[in-house]
Amino acid sequence: MPMRTLCALLLAVGLLLSAAAPPAATDVVGRIEARYRALSTLQGRYLQTATLQAAGQTERAAGRFFLKRPAMMRWEQESPEPRLLVADGTTLWSYSPLDRQAVTQPVGPTLQASPSLHFLTGMATLGTAFTVASVLEDAAGDALFVSLTPKTPDPAVYRLIVRVRRQTALVDRLTLVDAYENTTVLEFSDLRENPRLPDSLFTFRPPPGTDVIRPPSP
Repeated sequence: MPMRTLCALLLAVGLLLSAAAPPAATDVVGRIEARYRALSTLQGRYLQTATLQAAGQTERAAGRFFLKRPAMMRWEQESPEPRLLVADGTTLWSYSPLDRQAVTQPVGPTLQASPSLHFLTGMATLGTAFTVASVLEDAAGDALFVSLTPKTPDPAVYRLIVRVRRQTALVDRLTLVDAYENTTVLEFSDLRENPRLPDSLFTFRPPPGTDVIRPPSP
């Protein structure tokens, strides 16, 4: 799973707002941070649509995910082919059953590569990483659109727009734009807040016969 996709997926965590009147931009950051701090686990289903602007190509993927603070996650891609991304807080695994190949690396360097990922794994606050560009309300008044830009240049995250449903106070769509105007849209469904997720869900052992790839030590 490419880093741009990983970044987009992780950005889904914690971008939640409590239902209220349309907030001023100065209020949004604190409210999102507070909502994220109250979230210990999250699970649901996702549909991802990634568009490469220069090539005019669009790719779709769907599956389910499980997240647990501070840095545990499990993304089970079901289509167009099975793939698995698992992190236990220390080690990150990306596994392709069809290729019988697994790539492993430490979680820390991967997450530290982007200020966006810092917040979403509990390593930083949203106010440290992002500036709120705008907060808008849809015509029906049942959703908020929050546009965010990273304070530190990040090629993978040039602009982020989240849509928050008023009724559930959950993000049901996230649009990520990178520095090359490529877009990744993530739509979420069947979201469950704070389900009981055992740590064993976030462990991975390569099946026999798997080709394990480890990046060279620095």
